[in-house]
Amino acid sequence: MVSTTKSLTRQQFEANKAGWTRSFFEGISQDGDGNYVPWMTYPAIEFLQNYLQNSHEVFEFGCGASTLFFCARVKKVVGLETNEKWLSIVNSMLQASPNKASNVEINLMADGLTNPNYENFAKNSGQKFDLIIIDSLKRFDCAKNVIAALKEDGMVILDDSERKNYRKIFEFFAANNFTQTDFVGIAPGQLRIKNTTFFKKAV
Repeated sequence: MVSTTKSLTRQQFEANKAGWTRSFFEGISQDGDGNYVPWMTYPAIEFLQNYLQNSHEVFEFGCGASTLFFCARVKKVVGLETNEKWLSIVNSMLQASPNKASNVEINLMADGLTNPNYENFAKNSGQKFDLIIIDSLKRFDCAKNVIAALKEDGMVILDDSERKNYRKIFEFFAANNFTQTDFVGIAPGQLRIKNTTFFKKAV
């Protein structure tokens, strides 16, 4: 198992060396050309690069480099952020993007940890999304509430899904007839093996 892990780490690092190095030294996830990418595993990033369509609509619990990655590829990105200082940084990056990210709407909820509207935000938005990314606070509560905001063939993405305390999220989606696809590997600027899981309603 240890040798397999080392081999996977080495393989993905060598295939993405330039971007990994830039991400490590600059402190934000990007590829070798300086284009922002999600801080997910490299296999998950590759899947998204091939999967996303300009008609897709995306919701993110938590924003960052992934927001810029998505907005360059899809019709619309809606985000929910709790850290005002980080949101200011992300907004600056969005304004510096080629189209000033006119297809992005990020909402600030500083009290998200205690505010029940946080986990219900996507559901209460009145919108349906092709992708919903859970990569912030109260992940289990968010997972329980996003199904109502998901398009029929949409997917939910759970990052850092290798964490043991997220097992109940897997159990919840399995009980609701969702299939899972795991993308295991390293992320930009990080050598620790982690997992990014995609959940989709079974046909």
